[in-house]
Amino acid sequence: MRLLLRALALRALTFVATTAGAVLVVTALFSAVPGDAIDALPNGPELRSQLEAEWGLAGGFGERLADALPRAARLDFGHSLTVSPGAPVLPLAASAAGRSAALLLPAAALALLAGFLGAAFAGDGAERPVGAWRRLLVRAVAALSAVPAVLAALAVVNGVNAGTWSLMEAGRVERPAWFALPESDHAVRSALAVLVLAGASASLLWMLRRAGDSLTQLGQETFVVAERARGGPLVPLYLRHLAAPAARLGAAQAPALLSALIVVERAFGMPGAGSLFWESCGLRDWPLAVGLAVVAAVTATSARFVADAVAVIVDPREREALS
Repeated sequence: MRLLLRALALRALTFVATTAGAVLVVTALFSAVPGDAIDALPNGPELRSQLEAEWGLAGGFGERLADALPRAARLDFGHSLTVSPGAPVLPLAASAAGRSAALLLPAAALALLAGFLGAAFAGDGAERPVGAWRRLLVRAVAALSAVPAVLAALAVVNGVNAGTWSLMEAGRVERPAWFALPESDHAVRSALAVLVLAGASASLLWMLRRAGDSLTQLGQETFVVAERARGGPLVPLYLRHLAAPAARLGAAQAPALLSALIVVERAFGMPGAGSLFWESCGLRDWPLAVGLAVVAAVTATSARFVADAVAVIVDPREREALS
């Protein structure tokens, strides 16, 4: 138990240090961005002197950073300037992040499931080689995920709309409740967005390769070889020992999913953190952009901490490595 607590404490310290570094970098980068929210206002030049004083934009980079860092350490990112004027940033960012979680979590789970099932179907980690056609089929399907997320999202939206409209004109279907994308807030829109988020920008291809590596490595472990020789059940063994690799693959994929979230939410017209970040950058609402970027950074570091904690709890070798 002492070894387990020590391992978790070390992972927790790493999480705190990484998160603090991410907050520092994000705050510094946005403090150095040229231009400000006043430039995005139609009457900004006339009101600049007044708004600079009210919004704290009068100082240079050093002054802005010196003011922003202590507040960021207290999770105080100020108020939105142009997107939702006067609204506190943290509640806005938290609310948007909650809406985006409904896309991110299913997309991450789907990518993991598709990666491991695809790798298993292709024969990765199997005792005997499988037919070459299975590997080719899996690789061909995974190669489709190389399409960038923005192109995949637009292709899905336009393709589904065009196909549905053709069927409606031919009298084969009635107008669906979700037609037309992306205006309709419907489960179909969410499901399509999850599919694009899970597979586009080579996400599925990357996951398939990493899952295949994990299956192959596990299949070569001594205890798996011994269990196979005894003729024992391998599925429970694989499920138990793949928990740590799967958690780490999910954590490693988190930054890519967070990046793709911006274009996917924009293409599907979904009001989440990605869309709000896009809007805040367009209107130069840097306090809101910083808050959203910090939420994304904390999400990525938290995913890594959870994955490391899972590995330490389920894998004795992780604990022994620290002894």
